[in-house]
Amino acid sequence: MLQDLLREVSWFAHLDANILDHMATHLGQRYLAAGEILFNQGDTSYDCFVIISGTMEVLTFVNGTEHRLEVYDAGQMIGEMALIDRSPRSAMVRAVEASYLVVITEADFKILIGSNPELAMNMLRNSTTRVRNTNQRMIGDLERKNAELLKAYQQLKAAQSELIRLNRIEQEMAVARQIQESFLPRTLAQPVGWQVSAYSRGAQAVGGDFYDCIELSDGRLGLVVADACGKGVTAALFVALSRSLLRAASLAPWIFQGGMAHDAESILTGALWLVNDYICREHAESNMFITLFYAVLNPSNGALVYVNAGHNPPLQIDSSGQDIRELQEGTLPIGIMSSLEFVVQHARIAPGERLILFTDGITEAMNTVGEPFNDDRLHAVLRESADQASQDLVNLVIRQVDAYADGAPQADDMTLMVVSRTV
Repeated sequence: MLQDLLREVSWFAHLDANILDHMATHLGQRYLAAGEILFNQGDTSYDCFVIISGTMEVLTFVNGTEHRLEVYDAGQMIGEMALIDRSPRSAMVRAVEASYLVVITEADFKILIGSNPELAMNMLRNSTTRVRNTNQRMIGDLERKNAELLKAYQQLKAAQSELIRLNRIEQEMAVARQIQESFLPRTLAQPVGWQVSAYSRGAQAVGGDFYDCIELSDGRLGLVVADACGKGVTAALFVALSRSLLRAASLAPWIFQGGMAHDAESILTGALWLVNDYICREHAESNMFITLFYAVLNPSNGALVYVNAGHNPPLQIDSSGQDIRELQEGTLPIGIMSSLEFVVQHARIAPGERLILFTDGITEAMNTVGEPFNDDRLHAVLRESADQASQDLVNLVIRQVDAYADGAPQADDMTLMVVSRTV
């Protein structure tokens, strides 16, 4: 019977038997399935409820997100605040599990309070405790949110500082890139009967490749393609140093030779000795080196005097484009060993022939599955393009390499020079 159930609840345990019988016959009853809502936040009902069995949860919503405030079990009263101050429900109440409640109207509530003043005091204590607990939770939530906001603010400040630092680095790298690009010759000499074209592209903001076309005495040309080990800023600094030393020494050989010797062999060996000696003597601890091909070309007769310091052998192609020969290799790279003797080689570019100088970024360009462009593909492009002008051939080779890569990241700097004898 309902009277027996009510006696097991502290709110009704001390009621006079007649009053308890009267309430048992008048109290409404509610049965809720798990997940069913007793009332919603904002409702204007003014009854309160005593849980006879089951569990109820009190929920509120902040920015559309559900937050649990309290959980009530059997024997507890719920919803009395709206009955006391007749204000809209401040939260939603939902059954956690199947629950059985009795409904206490305002009239029933007055009977409860009037019949047992101690009950009113207990109810006040419970309400006060509940409000205090809710406030403490809210303060705790606010403190936690403030701590999270402070942490987020600190992270934002750190990210902003990092962004400023990265932007500064990017600006500095852009300046470095402009400076490095200025090291490349703005124009290439074009002797009568010859076409000289070149291209260079770094894998990073600054690169370790460079080329040069140095106008020497008597109309001769110094042709240079080089590759510093590594990539990025360190390699770029060695490129700047090596290129400047090589050009200066090539244009003023008498400074270190003690005379006015201007033959091709002297220019080559003297300039390379100076660069190698300086790097080995001043920068040995950096373990940097540079592979380099340096040739002196006499446009009047096609004579080519060169030194290959550990670089990819350039290709000499006949007028038909079918015969492709590698020029002989020579010495160790620049910066490996001091007092290095440079082996001078000789060749001749006949009318209709061309010379292809390149760095390994061309032949070792990878596609999306990690396969290199390789020498065979480069030779195939050169054979199929025997009638192309030098600049057109440079453009074609770079397009073919990029098409082969098919969007794969550029792994190494790429440099290409084409020297063609047209007559």
